[in-house]
Parts: sequence; C-alpha cells; structure tokens
Amino acid sequence: MADKTILCVGTKRGLFLLESTKQRRKWAVKGPFMKGWTVHHAMIDTRSTPRLHVAAENFSFAANAFSGGLSGTQLKPAEKPPAAPELNPKSKKFAKQHGLDMTKRIWLIEPGPANEKKVLYAGTAPAGLFRSEDRGKSWEAVPGINQHRTRKDWSPGAGGQSLHSIQVDPHDPQRIYVAISAAGSFRTDDGGKRWKPINASVAKYVGAPKETTVGTCVHKLRVHPTEPGRLFQQNHVGVYRSDDHGDSWNRIDKGLPYDFGFGLALNPGNPEVCYVIPLQPEGYAFRATDGALSVFRPNGNGRGWKRLTKGLPQKNAYVSVLRQAMSSDSLKPCGIYFGTGGGQVFASADEGESWQAAAEYLPSVYSVTAAVV
Repeated sequence: MADKTILCVGTKRGLFLLESTKQRRKWAVKGPFMKGWTVHHAMIDTRSTPRLHVAAENFSFAANAFSGGLSGTQLKPAEKPPAAPELNPKSKKFAKQHGLDMTKRIWLIEPGPANEKKVLYAGTAPAGLFRSEDRGKSWEAVPGINQHRTRKDWSPGAGGQSLHSIQVDPHDPQRIYVAISAAGSFRTDDGGKRWKPINASVAKYVGAPKETTVGTCVHKLRVHPTEPGRLFQQNHVGVYRSDDHGDSWNRIDKGLPYDFGFGLALNPGNPEVCYVIPLQPEGYAFRATDGALSVFRPNGNGRGWKRLTKGLPQKNAYVSVLRQAMSSDSLKPCGIYFGTGGGQVFASADEGESWQAAAEYLPSVYSVTAAVV
C-alpha cells in the first residue's frame, strides 16, 4: 500500500521535493537539488519502479532531460536529448529564420501508455513532441505532429511557441493529446502517425487566420483518467470541457471573475470537477484577482463556481500561478496542489475545501506534480 505522497516542485533555481504521508497534514521540504538549474517540470513515473524525471536548463548548458532515483541527488542527463524538431520544409535557413534550429526549453516530461513502461514523451519550445523508449536516455522526434500540415499557421503567442501539454488516453494507448501555444489542441488515434486538430468551437486568438483549423491559445489541457472522452482545457479566453475526445467543446467559465488563467487540475474520483485559478491580466502582469488568492471549482449542473479560499491569503497576494504549477493526486479524498511566483506551495487534502502552505520562500515556482508511492 502506498505510504508516501511526494510533490515535485520545479523552480527558477532548482528542484525541491516535498514529502508527506497519505494523510498529507505535514510536509518535509528536501532540496534544493540541481542547484543553478531552472527546472521547468519534474515528475515521478510510478508505472514500475518509481523514477524521477526532470526538464531543466541553465545559462551554461542547453536544455536537457534528466532522470534518476527519488533521492534527487543522482540525476543523469539524457545521452541523446530532445533536439530541435525535424520540420517540413527541412531547410536550415527556414528553421533559423523562425527560431526553430534548436530546442530552447523542455516544457514537460510525461509517462507513456501504461503497457509501455519504458516510454516517455517530452514537449519542447519551439513546439515539438519527442518520444523516449528507454526511460529517458535517448529521445526521438515525432514527425507526425512536428511536421504537421498546419504548422505554417502556428503562432508563437506572447509566451513563445511551445508544446506544453501531453496526455495519453488511459482508455486507449493509441490515443494521445497535445496542446500548443498558440496553435491549439491536437489528437492522434494511431499512436502518433497522424494528428487531427481538435479546436472546434474554441475561441481563436486575435489575428488568427479564419480559414485554419488551428489558431487557439490553449494554456493547459488535461484528460480525465476515469471518464472516457472527457477533457478540460484552460484557454487564454475561457475554460472548456469536451465529452467526445475533443471533437467539440463547451465553454464552462460563466461565473468566474476572469476567463484567463494557466493552472488546471482534475479530481480523478469526480469527472464533473476541474480546478482553476483565474488570473487578472494586466498587460503581461498576470496575478491573483484583486490580491485575493482563490481556487475555483464548478458547483455542478451549470450552477456556477465555488470559490475555495480557506487557508489562502486574501489580501496583498499579488502572485501568479503558471501552467505547469497545478496538479492533483490519486488519493481519496483527492489532494490539490499549486505553486506561485512568490515561492509558496499550497496543498489541500480535502478536494480544495481547505488549504495549507506546504512550503514558503522558495524560488519562483514553475511546476508542481504529485505522486503517491
């Protein structure tokens, strides 16, 4: 039986591991590991012997993927890291003109299908999808999405062009979803050979070509682990839900103070629920609404949203929550977690009803993922 909950916290200055029991009442902070590295994402793969995977970069070394044991002290870089995505046209001049001649950042690393325990996926900036079949030692580009026919219409968006969400469908290992800023969401039903844009009814960003099937600025995409076909996305404009694998989307953000945000988490035990943190966009200074840090959860049946604030600062909390910095665990009741640009990590062990600071005064938090081991 699982007896430990671990939060992997990627920050501007290193990796931290927060540990607690199944009760999640107190948290021990370990780290920093990878001192001097900016950690954009870290996660624990629990499909076999638990293993830690980290996406990081620093001013002296190129972006790379690291892996190792749960101690965090012996993380090894990939021997063949995710390189620049192979593009079509395969012109070095074209790639250099568009800033696509090298991987500038690895946004995240995600487990592959449950029946392929050595397979991992990584998303990069510029937008690229990579696959590893040896638990992160070497990576190969996935040309089906990297050379997609719509790529000429992908905008870099305000934050740069990035493939930041990867979700393997737990009900069909051949079905994989990715989300790209600012192009939109895509789905493959054949393991990655062919990809279909799934952006119907989702608002396009200003200036996007009207005739294209891409052009939406999705900020985060998640697939519900138990309800077939159920997806949620936090967009630049709105929160959306799909019940048909992304073929159509319904906007569900009515009642939120803002339709803008990055963080998105799901409750594995309740497919009707998602958690979001609306941010007040002022230029590029995204911050909690009016200085009150709040998480929102749908009331159900279209009856608006419940504001969850118990234990969260409600005054002078002008912090942001980034797209990789919110997650949930698989326990009952479900745990919800998020980190802020101010270096706080907040945890709820009761599905968001109450919160505690699991860590404070860390460097700016870029990612939070939860694992039960």
